[in-house]
Amino acid sequence: MKPLPAVAALIAALAGACSTGGGQLTGMGGTTGTGGTGGPPPSTVVTFELLNNSAATVYLFQECWVESTITSLADPPHVIERPGPCGCDCAQAVCPLCGPCFQGSREVAGGAVMQEFWSPASVTYEPAPPPVGTCSRTHALPDGPYRIDIPVYPTAEDAVARTGARIATQSFALPVVYESVIVPLGLTR
Repeated sequence: MKPLPAVAALIAALAGACSTGGGQLTGMGGTTGTGGTGGPPPSTVVTFELLNNSAATVYLFQECWVESTITSLADPPHVIERPGPCGCDCAQAVCPLCGPCFQGSREVAGGAVMQEFWSPASVTYEPAPPPVGTCSRTHALPDGPYRIDIPVYPTAEDAVARTGARIATQSFALPVVYESVIVPLGLTR
């Protein structure tokens, strides 16, 4: 059996061109920690390795990012509010102008991996003066247990209609070791 870093590296290599369009991340990670104990630094970006571990092709729905729910499992469990794709931070004097992002089904062939990136933070919204209307504040998430749930669809049409999904679930903890979480999407485990 390969050690976890080797498995994560293998999956990342297999992912290759299977990206959500968020760009490549470089220079992250490392093996030095605080207090001389070694180990990776706290997660700044988590890579979800969406692994289709079955032979059949599956489909995901994407609206700027892959449809998913991240839940804190700390007492009481609660869903993490994620920022919108073109949020306006309350600290900004001027908000960005954003164009449309991809909306539709994403195919994940049998044995393939697709990467989805997530910054471990939650967001709250506040009223802002016109023309903005609403602005957001980002809050770092505490270390602890979390879960990601991803609807997995049997066809591209089902993904677009958002019907007939089963849920792929994976628990993980922050900080994420090696900044990667493998999420099996297939029917077999």
